Amino acid sequence: MEIFGTAVNSGNGDGAVTFLFTDIEGSTRLWEQEPVRMRSALVRHDAIARSAVEGNCGVVVKMTGDGTHAAFEDPLDAIRATLQLQQALADPEATIGVTLSVRCGVHMGTVERRDNDYFGGPVNRAARIMNAAHGGQVLLSHAVVDRVRGRLPSEVSLRDLGGVRLKDLSTPERVYQLVHPQLRHEFPTLRSLEATPNNLPQQVSSFIGRERELVEINRLLPGKRLLTLVGVGGIGKTRLALQVAAEVIDAYRDGVWLVEFASIRDPLLLPTSVAQVLGVQEKSGAPLTDTLCAHLKARQLLLVLDNCEHLLDACATLADTILRGAADTTILATSREPLHVPGEQTYPLQTLSLAEPSANAEVIARAEAVQLFVERAQRQLPGFALTAVRAPAVAELCVHLDGIPLAVELAAARVRSLSIEQINARLNDRFKLLTGGARTALPRQQTLRATLDWSFDLLREQERVVLRRLAIFAGGFTLEAASAVASDAAIDEFAVIDLLSQLVARSLVVADTNEVNTRYRLLETTHAYALEKLAEAEEIDILQRRRVQYFRDLFECAPDDWERLPDAEWRARYQPELDNVRAALDWAFGGGGDPAIGVELSSGAGELWYWLALEHEGQQRLEAALASIASQTSESDQARLWRWLGEMWAMERPTQAVAAYERAIELHRRVGDGSVPGHLFVWLGELLTLMGRVEQAVSVLAEAFSALERKGTQKTWGHYFLFSGFVKTMTGDLAAARIDYERGVSLARSTGAERLMLGGLTFLADLAWETGDLDMAFAGFREAAALIRNRAMTPKGLLGLCLTNLAGIHTERGELAEALAAAREGLPLRKEEGYSWGAFDHLALRAALAGKTASAARLAGYADAAYAAKATPRQANETRARDRLQTLLRETFAGDELERLLAEGAAMSEEEAVDLALED
Repeated sequence: MEIFGTAVNSGNGDGAVTFLFTDIEGSTRLWEQEPVRMRSALVRHDAIARSAVEGNCGVVVKMTGDGTHAAFEDPLDAIRATLQLQQALADPEATIGVTLSVRCGVHMGTVERRDNDYFGGPVNRAARIMNAAHGGQVLLSHAVVDRVRGRLPSEVSLRDLGGVRLKDLSTPERVYQLVHPQLRHEFPTLRSLEATPNNLPQQVSSFIGRERELVEINRLLPGKRLLTLVGVGGIGKTRLALQVAAEVIDAYRDGVWLVEFASIRDPLLLPTSVAQVLGVQEKSGAPLTDTLCAHLKARQLLLVLDNCEHLLDACATLADTILRGAADTTILATSREPLHVPGEQTYPLQTLSLAEPSANAEVIARAEAVQLFVERAQRQLPGFALTAVRAPAVAELCVHLDGIPLAVELAAARVRSLSIEQINARLNDRFKLLTGGARTALPRQQTLRATLDWSFDLLREQERVVLRRLAIFAGGFTLEAASAVASDAAIDEFAVIDLLSQLVARSLVVADTNEVNTRYRLLETTHAYALEKLAEAEEIDILQRRRVQYFRDLFECAPDDWERLPDAEWRARYQPELDNVRAALDWAFGGGGDPAIGVELSSGAGELWYWLALEHEGQQRLEAALASIASQTSESDQARLWRWLGEMWAMERPTQAVAAYERAIELHRRVGDGSVPGHLFVWLGELLTLMGRVEQAVSVLAEAFSALERKGTQKTWGHYFLFSGFVKTMTGDLAAARIDYERGVSLARSTGAERLMLGGLTFLADLAWETGDLDMAFAGFREAAALIRNRAMTPKGLLGLCLTNLAGIHTERGELAEALAAAREGLPLRKEEGYSWGAFDHLALRAALAGKTASAARLAGYADAAYAAKATPRQANETRARDRLQTLLRETFAGDELERLLAEGAAMSEEEAVDLALED
């Protein structure tokens, strides 16, 4: 392993690394008493510690305020470092008269290294061994002692202190004290779980993740009388509460006490359960709760009340009574919803962190859910490892399981008989697959279904109805969508709002709130369970229809909203519904659906595909809707379908796109007052200009102006001026074109029309390039590319356009390596969006200038064929590149040879042309 450039490898062949943790005992008191001297003393301490570590073949991983975290290849070196450190600090003069009493803990094991740090159980265990020590004491784990046995210096011996329960609740650690003539020999009893009264159970599995939660809860707990960990079943509330209790045990003089309520059904038994744990005897004639409070009144302790959700009212009453009657008692509770007791601090527990399956193996390994899966899988298969090949499948599995610890552990139990891919393939039937939890666990913790059954059974009937109906949504939903789709004659829309709030409180629905609004969702596992309940209630078809009707009505306003709203606001309103629209259309056009409503939704959702840069999917969806048009389909809906089909076809099938626009215009003229939206003329005119049909474009430009005068917004006027500038560029009036472009960009900026503004910047850069101002063109394309990278929903093709144009400018400057680098990023993006062909003239010229003239000729042939197939002429910059290339090719090849190479290029596929253009 490597830290800060220094190698730390296990010399024992097992990958184990030895860790040393040190800490100054009583440092807080020293800082309060002598802050000035302490500052200088700590500088001396750090120098002594670093010298001891590095002088004994170790590396300092980090300095931890008043301590050290170091790593060693050989545990004997770590022991020598502790001896040197303790001997140096024994002289107070070494730390300018301030006595620093340092405790040390040494442990070893196999860990993960990333970001110049180590992670894993052995690191945490080394720190906890140190925490058990007293100032001046050095503690070693059994693993360390076993490795150095027979190699210790003659003056060093070891004192076996026996098994100690550290504050990680796992199996006891057998520890040894390092004994040396110059070190202190006698110390009080080790700081361990046994040192303070408690009944915390020993855990047979390690505690993984939740580092942030531990820090936050440990910060909150001292100032709160009641802190409730809230979360869905199986999310790990109990395990986290136990770990918190173990870590804070020293803060409670009279101990930490766990009271488990999961198996109790009678609320009258709650005080009895607490009394049994605390050893309180019931007194004749006195309520047991009063006796409990009298017992607690004289004590300072932490009560952990686990699993309160099924006896919520009784738990709330008991907690409130104890808090009022015992001022030094703190309660840490776990529940699927808050207790709603005065002064309660809730802590909603989130799922374990996840990683995208597309991330690299190192990133995936950092995800808490993945770490848990790997650790539990290794209990089934000791040789199980998170390899680069296996990592994406494990990440995908954890994502599908929502990072719920119980689900992850149940899945890990299957690795003995199934591969990760086989487990993933069977997650559609997860409730049958994810069974087989520990036999000693509560029944509801032995299968994933039982855990959700427990939560579902605790709901009132109307809550159950709404929960199952919410499963009809895909990708989340708004309050308005829930109240419209989940309501009926028995549960009105206002009741749904209240019931949704209760389901959020019960941790069955997740509420994601930002500065603008709140959006709700079900975890994937909860969604699958609720969907089963919806099927059992035979409500799926009814809810499918309600959903598609709701989103049809919602997207009826989308076109008008785009004209009046900034792009960001429009996306915030409509983009989150993408998955719901997809699911609604799948139902509408599938067997048993309603194609008529699907056509209506498709016509309104056209903006969604275009403005979210999903042209290919949009084309398929709109073509399916077109094939389903019936006699009852309104001409207005048909017009919108044709308009968006025109936009989807524009780059790949421009001739069909023109016909689609013209069909949309014709239908609009037959509707109502016969007015045609001005932006429709703009779309058509731009495409005609691109195809070289400039005279027709000029005529359409005039119609666009008239239509926008009747009904136009600032945003659509911005689009108009960009179109007008494009027409003037193609007619050679470059000065007038610049004025229109600048006006269009200004209007686009002022109205929040991000995509139009970015398109306008590329127009201006292209114009500068055409006039020979390469510096201005280069700056313009680079600015546009930088802005596009910061806008995730901007079409990738627009970024590709900027990058390939930058490649063209680099080529004109003779910067051929830079041109290739820009093309390698940009050309695949243009290909993905369907218009790579416009870049090949520049890339063919680059190849020719690089001496690859045969490749250049083939690329030129491909470009000629592509322009002909698209019925689109070259623009000025591409024409200039093509002319220069032709001169070079004619100077290099005889006529027949050139024609052969051009023909070979014309026969290439797009993939072949892209690969050839990007060769070194």
